[in-house]
Amino acid sequence: MNSGPLPLLPSPPVTPNTRSERDESKDLTWAMLLARWTEFARASVALPRKGEQGRWRSAVADIIGLQALAQAMGEVDELVRPGERTLGLDLADIQIKAHARNLHEIWKDAPLPEQLVDLIDDARAMHTACRNAGVEWSVASEQLMAEHPSALVEVLRVMGFKGDLYVPTPGVTLFQTCPAIYLSMPGGEIPDEEIMAVIDAHAGWEGELAEPERMYGMRQAYRQFDFLRGGALRDVVLPVDAGLPGGQPLLVCAIRAGEAQGVTLPPRKSAPMNPLPVEFLEEAPPPPPLPPR
Repeated sequence: MNSGPLPLLPSPPVTPNTRSERDESKDLTWAMLLARWTEFARASVALPRKGEQGRWRSAVADIIGLQALAQAMGEVDELVRPGERTLGLDLADIQIKAHARNLHEIWKDAPLPEQLVDLIDDARAMHTACRNAGVEWSVASEQLMAEHPSALVEVLRVMGFKGDLYVPTPGVTLFQTCPAIYLSMPGGEIPDEEIMAVIDAHAGWEGELAEPERMYGMRQAYRQFDFLRGGALRDVVLPVDAGLPGGQPLLVCAIRAGEAQGVTLPPRKSAPMNPLPVEFLEEAPPPPPLPPR
């Protein structure tokens, strides 16, 4: 008999999928996704019915439920029937809240174990990531410069696009691997192929874009400068919810919730820039310490 808490399965990492990785022939339902991972997570051991171990025994169903939800949400883009992705995430939100409420009730007279706090947070984070999912195009050529996005914005608005679109700041050079475009639909839905094709076919870039990637949230690029020596130092890329690293944001919002946004005109052309290193971070670095007084 196991004398310790029920071991938790590892939470699924949030990883982007490319369009080519999505097999649109799979006609899955939300229930099927849950069943797949619930069966996988069902292995549990006999635990006593009283004391602290009794709490863990009572919590098994909610532990399995949260893990099954997190795993299923990691594959929610495989739901191809109209509206089922949104419905699945709505149901997931309700179920996450129910499981969290049950666990807090089981430990109502004691602090909730840190493992379970992390499990609830992971499920909530995955749900948020799925709601914020979009598509990113990065720079494939050595560099890329964009013209003003007014023509692209007009085409998308005529098509009835209701999502968000971020583009390079007009006239600013981006370098290879740097995110250049981020497009997201309401609720993180997968964009129609027609909308994707408009981005792929747009002629407003001096340079080449890489194949689009499905991303769980936007990444922003920031140009950092060496003010002592003068000039740009590097471009730093990190998720928009990971803090501010300092520097000039390179992507600007051209459409928000289907409405065109004001984008500045490109500056006068200047001398070509030398390539800058593009560095990818998971979170913003801490600010430098203050100088001694």
